[in-house]
Amino acid sequence: MIGVGCGLTVTGLVLVIPACTNWSLGVLGDAFQKSREGVETAASTLGEFAGRAQHHFEVAAKTARSGASKAAGAVESTARHVRERTS
Repeated sequence: MIGVGCGLTVTGLVLVIPACTNWSLGVLGDAFQKSREGVETAASTLGEFAGRAQHHFEVAAKTARSGASKAAGAVESTARHVRERTS
């Protein structure tokens, strides 16, 4: 009886251990895939944000250049006007 019990226990372990290992690896694989997708989503979101920020900085730079050139033009025309009036 003891021999039969030990034999059934060994047979049960031989069947259960690979099933548990397979299940555990499947769960870990799914968790890895979800975390990988999360990292990809975070990376794409960060890239999107960086692209938008770059666009806004480019627009701000264009506006600043435009404003500076308009101010320079106004100063130049004022200086010309003053020269004409004082000469």
